[in-house]
Amino acid sequence: MKFQDQVVFITGGAKGLGREMARAFLAHGASVAVNGRGGDAVAQFEQEFGKQKILAFRSDITDAHEMEKTVATVTDAWGKIDILINNAGIVNPLAPTETMKKEDFDRVIDVNLKGTFYVTQAFGKKMIEQKSGRIINIASQVALFGEKGFLPYAISKSALIVMTRELAYEWSPYGITICTLAPGFIKGGMNQGLIKKEAFVNYLSGRTPVGRMGEVNEVVSTILFLASDEARYINGETIIMDGGMTGYTRETLLDFIAGGRR
Repeated sequence: MKFQDQVVFITGGAKGLGREMARAFLAHGASVAVNGRGGDAVAQFEQEFGKQKILAFRSDITDAHEMEKTVATVTDAWGKIDILINNAGIVNPLAPTETMKKEDFDRVIDVNLKGTFYVTQAFGKKMIEQKSGRIINIASQVALFGEKGFLPYAISKSALIVMTRELAYEWSPYGITICTLAPGFIKGGMNQGLIKKEAFVNYLSGRTPVGRMGEVNEVVSTILFLASDEARYINGETIIMDGGMTGYTRETLLDFIAGGRR
């Protein structure tokens, strides 16, 4: 098995996309720890995977002290941490910048940026001590090119890309490598509500040259590759996974001119 005897921690891993990552790592022989803010999600995770090598925490990544305790519990149980997946994140209520509420802006920055930093710092200390580790951040295509109404989300995810490059410089000498995955619109996870409406699915699918949204299993497969030994030379990089959405427009300038609409 690809991850036999390895220890993985997935933030926000009790539900959604993180839950599917956990399922995949468990299937490949890993010991998997997850956390979630909601008690119901954590309980459901424990019920589904309780007979396997898991730990599940009801905790908030914005609490730095709590994250330090989580590291201690994981390493006391399993002795090490091999892979950290910074998956937890939220999106702001969509709004123009001039009308965005301060509390919405602050909450997104607190979770997506500060919380991810707290987790990475806490687990990074253990990785430095053991002189090995792999960290994968989940950002977004929005982090690179923006999206109207997503300002705090875009800022927070863009910061993770910078953090990835910075930590590659700082921590590689300790045997720690780090990369970021920046997906486009995925048919699941935090988009679960959107995909219930056909109009949204059609709109988002039309924004990619492949004509569809990404699938959860495609993201999970990419994460497994990035966490594996095969990807050990990918360090400090951001992998864009958006079906070609970046820079794509349905009608190019050449098509516009050819259509006689000058």
